[in-house]
Amino acid sequence: MYYVGKFDESRFAVPHGYARNSRGYERADLVDHGVGSVHMGAGICQLQPQGSVESRIHANEKGIYVLEGELEIKRGQDVFGLSADDYALIPYGTPHALRNTGTKPARWFEMQAPQPKPQGGWQDTFFTGDNAWPAQVSAPDFANAATKSVGRFKPQNPMAPNGEGTSGLSVYRFMEQKFGAQSFFMMRGELSAGGARSRHDHTVEEFYFALSGEAFMDIESERFHLRRWDVAWTGVGASHAFYHTGDETFRWIETQAPQFPAKNGTRDYADWDKLRAVP
Repeated sequence: MYYVGKFDESRFAVPHGYARNSRGYERADLVDHGVGSVHMGAGICQLQPQGSVESRIHANEKGIYVLEGELEIKRGQDVFGLSADDYALIPYGTPHALRNTGTKPARWFEMQAPQPKPQGGWQDTFFTGDNAWPAQVSAPDFANAATKSVGRFKPQNPMAPNGEGTSGLSVYRFMEQKFGAQSFFMMRGELSAGGARSRHDHTVEEFYFALSGEAFMDIESERFHLRRWDVAWTGVGASHAFYHTGDETFRWIETQAPQFPAKNGTRDYADWDKLRAVP
């Protein structure tokens, strides 16, 4: 199974159960059970100036990547402010609250796994009533080794898949087990001019949110032209490939759930197709 769509601002809405516990908060779903996913709940959230979301806990793990504006987070005993290209993990069952004390809306990409329950059944979000904030909130000290499960994206130490038909690809995985994530991976990807990622599939679900540039994405027997704010999701075993187009580097946010197995999480078709020539 697979799905290709686009982030649509008109789909912003107050999530079910949040009307009495938030101000100026909305979410637009990108991928969930409605498109065939069984592991992911991905979306874009926004919080208006002076807006807030009261402290709550989820029966899942959540990753936040700030796209625009400034966002303050109270996570357990930690309180910090984030800005564009900062990210944070909310571990399973951890109380957390959000607010925007700035003058511009804050907007972020959000990933949850296990997948949140749909409306109408057992709910997996619980508000705690602990809504006190300290007098001052500062940005995290990213250089301090004691700063845990929060970071600022920098294109360094890339994973660079290689092999026949693959070139110009860099993947920067920043939310993983070492970071504290247990249920999913989050990363940034870049495909430079003329680059390609040959056809392959995975044992996990994969999600892509295009940030800039353009690329063709082949999924199974269809070709899609991805541009800024486009969305693509591939289910387990769905073959896919990328081919750069245009003049600008293609950049995206990517998530995978569940986390990759220790071995053989990717099947590169070019490697296996060589066996067809063996007598």
